[in-house]
Amino acid sequence: MIDLEKLNDHSRQFARLLFREWPEWLPHARFDPFEEFEKEALLVEVPRPVDGSGHGLFVTTSEWEVAVGFGENFHTRFGAADAETGSDFYGAALAFIRDFVNEDIVVATAHQDGEWLGAWQVDRRQEDLDDITVEPGVELAIRSWQGTHDRVNATGA
Repeated sequence: MIDLEKLNDHSRQFARLLFREWPEWLPHARFDPFEEFEKEALLVEVPRPVDGSGHGLFVTTSEWEVAVGFGENFHTRFGAADAETGSDFYGAALAFIRDFVNEDIVVATAHQDGEWLGAWQVDRRQEDLDDITVEPGVELAIRSWQGTHDRVNATGA
């Protein structure tokens, strides 16, 4: 298991907040092997509960940010630049994770002819998933943490 005390200050601060809320994720934590210049950064890769997919949720603290991603095609960043404006980017990252795990936020991805076109978050409290449309010939996939809202529309209308 990772020794949180060996993380850099930024990573350790965020890790304490993250694992206070989701202690069961601690076994999925390690030093970020993809970070060449900041070897004390945190990487947490949590398999998707619905299917155990290795492409579940990931959280990393590299580059003095907090990046949160899901699957192979979506991630969002919360950073130190936000802190300069007085924003609590740790709190924003935790709120995003909380909303995603609660399935208030889901991820939409678009593909055409096997090529990835884009990914975005959908806040179910503000948007109806049935109202999401894409251009003709574009495949839309919706994925949620527990799989409750998963769907694939073969092509746009």
